Amino acid sequence: MSDFKPSLKIYPAISLHKTVIFPGEIATLKLEAQHNRNVLKAVQNQDQKIALLFYSTPTPLASAERLEIGIEARILNQNYSGLEQEEITIQGLRRMRVIDFHPDADELFMQGDVDFLETVDIELTEDHEITLFNQNDVLVQTIESPKLKSLVSHLEKYEFDLALLADLPIEDVSNEDQQVITQVLKIYERLSKAHYRFPKDRYPILRNFRENGERLIDLMVQFCDFDKNNKIQLMRPVHLKDRIEALLDIMNSELEKHELSIELEKKTKVDIEASRKEYYLRQQMKSIRKELGEEDVVEDEVERYQAELKSLNLSEDVTIEVQREIDRLKNIQPSSSEFQVIKTYLDRFFSLPWHTESEEKIDLPKVKTALENEHYGLESVKERILEYLAVRKLNPSHKGSILCFSGPPGVGKTSLGKSIADAIGRHFLRISVGGVKDEAEIRGHRRTYVGSLPGKIMNALIRTKSKNPLLMLDEIDKMGSDQRGDPASALLEVLDPEQNASFTDHYFNIPFDLSKVLFIATANYLHDIPKPLLDRLEVITIEGYTETEKLKITQNHLLPKILKDHGLESQHIDFQEPAIRSVIRGWTREAGVRNLQRAVQKICRKMAREIVEQVPEVQIQSLTEDQVPHYLGTMAYTHDEGVSGSNIGAVNGLAWTASGGEVLVIEAIKMKGHGKLVITGKLGEVMKESVQAAHSYIRSCADRLGIDFSVFENQDLHIHFPAGAVPKDGPSAGVTVTLAIASLLSQQKVRSDIAMTGEVTLRGKVLAVGGIKDKVLAAYRMNLKYVALPKHNMKDLDELPKEVKDQIQFIPLDHVDELLNFALIKDDVVALN
Repeated sequence: MSDFKPSLKIYPAISLHKTVIFPGEIATLKLEAQHNRNVLKAVQNQDQKIALLFYSTPTPLASAERLEIGIEARILNQNYSGLEQEEITIQGLRRMRVIDFHPDADELFMQGDVDFLETVDIELTEDHEITLFNQNDVLVQTIESPKLKSLVSHLEKYEFDLALLADLPIEDVSNEDQQVITQVLKIYERLSKAHYRFPKDRYPILRNFRENGERLIDLMVQFCDFDKNNKIQLMRPVHLKDRIEALLDIMNSELEKHELSIELEKKTKVDIEASRKEYYLRQQMKSIRKELGEEDVVEDEVERYQAELKSLNLSEDVTIEVQREIDRLKNIQPSSSEFQVIKTYLDRFFSLPWHTESEEKIDLPKVKTALENEHYGLESVKERILEYLAVRKLNPSHKGSILCFSGPPGVGKTSLGKSIADAIGRHFLRISVGGVKDEAEIRGHRRTYVGSLPGKIMNALIRTKSKNPLLMLDEIDKMGSDQRGDPASALLEVLDPEQNASFTDHYFNIPFDLSKVLFIATANYLHDIPKPLLDRLEVITIEGYTETEKLKITQNHLLPKILKDHGLESQHIDFQEPAIRSVIRGWTREAGVRNLQRAVQKICRKMAREIVEQVPEVQIQSLTEDQVPHYLGTMAYTHDEGVSGSNIGAVNGLAWTASGGEVLVIEAIKMKGHGKLVITGKLGEVMKESVQAAHSYIRSCADRLGIDFSVFENQDLHIHFPAGAVPKDGPSAGVTVTLAIASLLSQQKVRSDIAMTGEVTLRGKVLAVGGIKDKVLAAYRMNLKYVALPKHNMKDLDELPKEVKDQIQFIPLDHVDELLNFALIKDDVVALN
C-alpha cells in the first residue's frame, strides 16, 4: 500500500469499546457516555460524517488503549430513547488512521485528527461498467461487463447500495497476498459446508472480491460474525499484507475449532451409542430377571454396602477408599470375575470388628482361682500374670509389654493363654506362626495377586468378631525367612504398642487399630528369635515339671479328661499313685507332660478294649504298678542311663535343649599315638573350643594332678559325646570335659552320683551358664545326688521346687580344681600304662 497522503481532516469522535464497526457495515449504537452524546449536538445534518474510535477496554478515554485505525462513519438515523441514552444508526465508510484526538472548543466532546488511506472513486457507466478513479482522477481499473453483471446481481440481491463501494481504499495485491487470500477462501468454502456462521450462498460474493483484499476482509467480518477480539485483530493493522495474514490466522483457528468439534462430536456420538446400547441391554437384563423373579444382585449389594458404610461412621480416608470400591462394583457385571474380587474384598472389610469389643472383666480372685484349678505349679508365672492383669484393671489403656511364654514343649504355654482369656472374658484364638516364611502371611497379600488374602492377624480379628481378643502367637521362634520377605520383621509393627494403633494390612490397604488386642507369644528357644523382635517381648520362662508335679497334673487334670474321652468315666477306673510314678519314671523322660499324656491315653485305650471284650459284668478296674508293663510294654527308660558306677573318663554332664534339660554323658579314652586330640559327637564350634580349652588346662597342671607329661606326647586322646547324630553346641560342657580328661590321664575314677555344668577358662575359672533349672530337673529325674554348678548360678536355685532342693546337694564352683577335688576318687588310683 502507498504512503498516507497529508490530507488531514478533523472529525467529531465517538469512542466505542463494546463494538467494532467495519467499512460498509450498518449498525445501531446506544450512546450512554455524555461525551459521545454531545457529538450528536455537533452534527449539522443527517449525513454528517463522524469518526469512530475503538478501545480494547472500557477505561476512561484519556488512559485507555486506543487503536491506531478508526472508521469514518455516516449517521443514517438518530433516535432519543431516554434521559441518559441516545440511539443512532450509522454506516461505516472507510478506514482511517487517527493521528490525534482532543476536546472541541467548548470541551463537550472529543474530536480526532485523521488521515485517510489512498482511496478510489467508483462510477457506474450506462454500459454497466464500473470505472475506478483515484483522488487525482486517474483511471485505475475498469471492470468488464460480464463480471460487472455478476457483481451487481449479488449486490442487488442483498440490497447493497452501489454507492457504498465509493471511496474504497486501494492497494495492489501481491502474488503472495493473492495466495493467502486463496487459502482464506478455501477455508471459508470448507466451513460453509458444515457451519452456519459461514453462509454458503455468500461464498460467490467473496470470490468476486479476491482481487480487492481490503473489501474482502470487510465483507468477511460482516458475513462471519467474528467476535470482538478477532475484529480488533483485523482492524488494527495498517497494511493489507498484515490484515490478510491476520485473517488467515483467524480462519485457521476457526477451522481447527470446527475439526475439533467434529472429532469430539464423533467420540461423543460413539460414547452415547455405547451407553445407549449398554442401557438397553441392562434394561433387557433387568426385565428378564424380573420375569424370572430374580432380584437385582448388584443394586441390592451396593445398597447394603452403602448402608453398612454409613452406619460404621469411619474416618474420612477409610470411607473414601471403601466408597471407591463400592462405586466400582456398581459398574461391573455380576458375571465378571472382577465383580467377585471386589465383592469378596467388601465382605471381608465389613466383617472386620471396627467397633465391636468384648467386655473385659478382670476379677483377680477369679483369675487366680482359674489358674490354680487348671495349672499345677508355675507359681512365678502365675504371679507375673496376675501383676499384668492388675495393671490393666487400674489402667485399661496401659500399653505394657507383650508377654512371651518360653519353655520346653508340653509345659502348658498355650493353655495358659487360653486360661487368661477365659478368666477375663476375652475371645481367644491361637495363631500358629511356626514355619511361616512369607511376609504376606502376616501383612496380607496385595490385591494385585490372584487369590490374595488378608494376613493372619486380620483374619483372626474377623474370626473372633472382636476388636480386643487375646491372640496367642504360637511357636514364634520357628518362623523363617526367604526371598518373599521376613515375617519376623513384619511382626515388629504388630507387637509394638507404639505402632500397632495404625497397622496396615496389604490386602485392605487401610489402617486398623490393634492397640486393644492382647498378644501373648510362645517359644521353645529364645536364641532363634531375632533380637529386635525379642526386644519387644517380656519373656516369662516356664521350666519343666518335677515328678511330684507331674503326678499332681496327671491326677487332677489329665486323667479326668482322658477317662471321659475314652468312655471310661463311668467304669470307675482307679490309677494308683505308684502306677503313675512308674509311668513317669520308666516311660517318659521330658520336661513337660505331653508324652505322659500319650502314655496314659495308651493305657486307657487298652483298658477300653478289655472292657468291651469282657462279659457284661464288668469288675471295677484298678491300675497297679505291676500292671503298667502289661499296657505300655518294655520300660523305655532306666535310671542307670547315666554313668553306672564309678568309672575312669566317663562323666555326667548337664545340657539344655529345646525339650528341656538332659543328662549328657561325656566319655574319654586314650591310646598310643603322638599326642593327637580327637573330638567326636557332631559338636558345634563352641563345644570344640571348650574341649580344647579343657585339654590345655589339664596339660598346664599335669604335675599337680600326678600326670606323667609324656602321656601328652605318646598317647592320643579321644573325647566323645554319645548320641552323635544329635547336634550339640553351647558354653556349658567345659567343666565336664575337664573332669573327664583329668580322670582319664590321672587314672582316677569319677563319682557316678554327680552331674555338672559350667564353662571353664584356660586359667581354670568356672563361668556362669544358663538353663540351670532345666538342667537341675534333669539331674533330679535321674536321681542324682550331687549337682556341681558355677558359683554365680546359685541364685537361680531359688526357683526350684522344695522337693528338688531336698533331694539334691549343690556344689558351687568358682574354680575347676574344686570340682576335681570333690569328684575324683583319690583312694582308688590306677597305675599309668
